[in-house]
Formats: sequence, C-alpha cells, structure tokens
Amino acid sequence: MASIIPFEIIAWEKLFWFLKFLIPKLSVRTTRDDLIDALLESVDLSTYGLERNRLGHTIGLDDSESELEPQNPNPRGAHGTDAERNPLDEIIETFNERWFQGWSATPEDQRIKFITLSRYIKNHPDYQEKVANNQDTQTRELAFKKILEEVMSQQRRQELELYIDFTQKMMRLNRHFLTPCCI
Repeated sequence: MASIIPFEIIAWEKLFWFLKFLIPKLSVRTTRDDLIDALLESVDLSTYGLERNRLGHTIGLDDSESELEPQNPNPRGAHGTDAERNPLDEIIETFNERWFQGWSATPEDQRIKFITLSRYIKNHPDYQEKVANNQDTQTRELAFKKILEEVMSQQRRQELELYIDFTQKMMRLNRHFLTPCCI
C-alpha cells in the first residue's frame, strides 16, 4: 500500500494505527460519560489514514514469472520475542525505575514494605471517613497525602529508633571490650 498510495503525514498514519487499537480499550468512568463518548465518536480516524489521490489509475506490472513470500498474518506488535510480557508488569517496572531507582532493597523487601505501608494506611483512624468514603476527589487526595505522610514519618521514626538502639548497643559492647584492663 505504501508504494501505491503516498503517505501525506507519517505522524498521522502512526497515530491512526495506535488509536485504532487503543480507543476500543478505553474505559471512561465519569459523570459526563455521554459527553466523553460523543467526543470519542466525533474523532474520525479515517482522516488520519492514507489518502488515495488517483482513482482509476492503472499500474503496470512485469509479465515475467515471479514468486512472493507469504504475508505475515499478524503484522502488529513485535515479533521474535521468546517470552511474552504482561503489559502491566512493564508499566510497574517502568514506574519503579522512575521513582525508586536509588532504592537498594530487594524486590521482596520492597513488596513487604509496600504491603506494610498499605496496612498502616488502611488502619489509620481517618482513612475510612476521609479517604474510602469520601466522594470529593480533591479532598480525598489531600487527605490521602496527609495520611501517607504521617505513616511514612512514623515508619521513618521506627527505622531510626532501631538504628539508634543498635548503634548504642554496639558502642556499649565495644566499650566493654576496650576497657583499660583488657588492653
């Protein structure tokens, strides 16, 4: 098709193929569903496709005998990869690389830490009233941020207390072994 019909704008053609498969998967849940559905329906994807500017034009082909390779029945996506990856795993991996790149904890330690934090957040006295049962999106987000900051501060204090307690015990132990009578 590319050799028969010229591409007008390559970026639009790429956008056409991207949106062709993306739009049916969009799940829009708002109070204005009708307006958003009307907006999605108003986008005419065929305007981003190829434009045929020579109707009825004949193409001269070579009369000699030739053989064509069969076309790939599934031309979309990457080919030749052995392991198929879940898109959700890729999103999580990208998110973790972006926000937790300097965190040296193992994935299992990270998982345990996040599960613990989520339990502390859900057990917070204000969580049910201000986050879970709150219909106002903006105040719910603000309340969640405040609860998260409180829980993180509490966790940091606990980690710091553990570190201080450990260093104090180690210093006492070192002093015991380094007394003048032992030197």
